[in-house]
Amino acid sequence: MTKQTPRVEIGRIELIVDYEGKDLAFVHPLQGPNDYQTVGKGILARNLTIPTGSQIASLIQGAYSSEEPEFKEVQNIMRNKWLWVFNRNLWTPEGVYVVNDPEVIGMSQPLDVDNLRSKLIVEDVYGIRASEDGNIRFAPKDSYRLGEHTKESLTDDSFMIASFGKAGAEVLADVSTKFRYKPAVWGVDVQEGQDNVQRVSALNSNRLLNGRLSVVGYLHGSGGGGCAFGV
Repeated sequence: MTKQTPRVEIGRIELIVDYEGKDLAFVHPLQGPNDYQTVGKGILARNLTIPTGSQIASLIQGAYSSEEPEFKEVQNIMRNKWLWVFNRNLWTPEGVYVVNDPEVIGMSQPLDVDNLRSKLIVEDVYGIRASEDGNIRFAPKDSYRLGEHTKESLTDDSFMIASFGKAGAEVLADVSTKFRYKPAVWGVDVQEGQDNVQRVSALNSNRLLNGRLSVVGYLHGSGGGGCAFGV
């Protein structure tokens, strides 16, 4: 008979939030801080799933609606680090393509605008075009604004909707009112004749301004100050 090694097993901690009317569990502890790919690959190595932008929006909503220490930890990440959002962004003169990144490819492979454009077959009432599976979204340049927003403009901003879904954009707009300053969206303004620019996304609350929800879509992913939770 094989002798078993004595051990203690403690149940994993889950941060449970409402997502589309159902419970969604983010697994604690977080992954990071580290760069985009190291954090994402670390999540996958734990047999967890990379959260979508809309799921991350629900995590942020829960974090700013709870006094539990694990949710307070999410707030601390937002103040002092980055919360990685696993979207690959291709900024072009015509607008921005937002691509889900469940395999955490990040900046390691270039996105091809012709390939992305060929997969866009669905258009919604907000002017966003999407692939049939919804994993690729395109927001025309005249439908989003970089810089400071109000709660109302953030809700209807097409880059927000392409990144987090309509419900996620509304959730983040609601959360933005909990901060001292107005929310902001940051990306790359590519002009006609300039090369396309590929980047990844993150969220933070900009502690240098004593609080502002910042949606950042221009990061290289190489900074070591980002964190994330798997689901």
